[in-house]
Amino acid sequence: MGYRLYGYVIGKEIHFEIENRRLYRLPQGSSEKYFLFGSVLFNHTMLQLFVYLLQHGRQNIVTREELLRVVWEENDLVPSTQRLWQVLKNLNRRLSLLGLPEDFIVNVKGSGYIINYIDITPIYYRESELHHHPEEITEN
Repeated sequence: MGYRLYGYVIGKEIHFEIENRRLYRLPQGSSEKYFLFGSVLFNHTMLQLFVYLLQHGRQNIVTREELLRVVWEENDLVPSTQRLWQVLKNLNRRLSLLGLPEDFIVNVKGSGYIINYIDITPIYYRESELHHHPEEITEN
């Protein structure tokens, strides 16, 4: 019985769903009459980069070379330091739109990148507990 990574909860209000490529904020404890919902969608490269950093860069520095290899080369994309910088800049901008710090991902000069946030919880689900779509169920 295996487990699969569903996503992450960042802080108390930010939810990241990997499969849906969506990061959203659900404010807690609001007694307001209106509910404010914020959501950010990722393209494939940004998604791969964010997931890799969440998996490997929360406690360790991830080198630029490692990111270029894993996110670009292993996905048959042409690696470029300029492109990495652009994607990271846009990623940090999107994260800050939902209220995360602008330095959520930081460049450790000469070493690589690390997630600069402590309160991150991975969320897993049991593969055996997935609901099957009606078309997937076969009758005997």
